[in-house]
Amino acid sequence: MHLHWPAVPLLPGVRTLAEQGFVTGASGRNWAAYGADVSLSHGLSELDRALLTDPQTAGGLLVSCAPAALSDVQAVFARHGFAQHAVVGRVEAGQGLHVHG
Repeated sequence: MHLHWPAVPLLPGVRTLAEQGFVTGASGRNWAAYGADVSLSHGLSELDRALLTDPQTAGGLLVSCAPAALSDVQAVFARHGFAQHAVVGRVEAGQGLHVHG
């Protein structure tokens, strides 16, 4: 999977809170558990990594679909009040997660 980090929507103020040290301890534990399977671009900061691996949002809201189904999936989201959906990456054959900043 290739994730384009700048496309990932963040809640307003979350970066400021993280900069002040408000990150979950589980972010570090998550990274310890699967970080060996993730490659991060050189521009991604420790703060970005902590936000990426936050257990409250790290993938629980991620949906994957075939490119041909994207407009239909987006229409379903919009119809059910999820207007803040975003395309944040793509899935390809291979191993691991590649996060690009």
